[in-house]
Amino acid sequence: MIRLFVWLVVALSLLGIFYKILGRGGVNQEALRNDQRHLAQPGQASGPPGVVAAVDAFSDKPRPIGYGLSFAFANEPGLPQNVAHLNCHGDPAPADRPHRGSCNPYDGDTSCRVVLPIACFRSSGAAAPQGLEQNFYKGWTHGQLGATEPVMGAILKSEPAASARCEAELGAGWRMAEFHDGGGGWGLQGERRKGLRPLTRYWVYINDQRGNCWDSKP
Repeated sequence: MIRLFVWLVVALSLLGIFYKILGRGGVNQEALRNDQRHLAQPGQASGPPGVVAAVDAFSDKPRPIGYGLSFAFANEPGLPQNVAHLNCHGDPAPADRPHRGSCNPYDGDTSCRVVLPIACFRSSGAAAPQGLEQNFYKGWTHGQLGATEPVMGAILKSEPAASARCEAELGAGWRMAEFHDGGGGWGLQGERRKGLRPLTRYWVYINDQRGNCWDSKP
């Protein structure tokens, strides 16, 4: 009788162990099926979300540094003291990628690694001074021209970003000067405000070519 009771206890113990093994096997199989379904979904990364995000962020390649458009302050003899003339052909000439020895609105002329002031413009409706020479290449902007502190072109991610710097340093209504602000192209004239000085080139942008730091090719 005692021997029978012992065998019964042993048998029940073995059945319990066998049941646990089966249960664990069932859980593992379900986990495997879940993993398979997860991997089968396209565009879904595996692993902890935070880690995946970090890997994805670091996998993005940095944007190549290209070239930007620049004008120079033209200190012309006889130019009224309160008038600024920024010109594609001003001195000094761009050294990096000029177009016909001058600025390059098509592909950018100055490496965006270079640090230059941003040429800024604010419309004021001002009339041109009497006797001021004007033409397609040096049009009157009916506004004011100034400049920011020097900045590396590569950090100018867009025209609004550059214009925000103009407004922050010069005041409300200022924005980055554009190639056609004089009504023609290649040169701008306007009331002179702070920041402009001879023998300096300035970042300007162009709205119909890819000559800007944010969209030019390296």
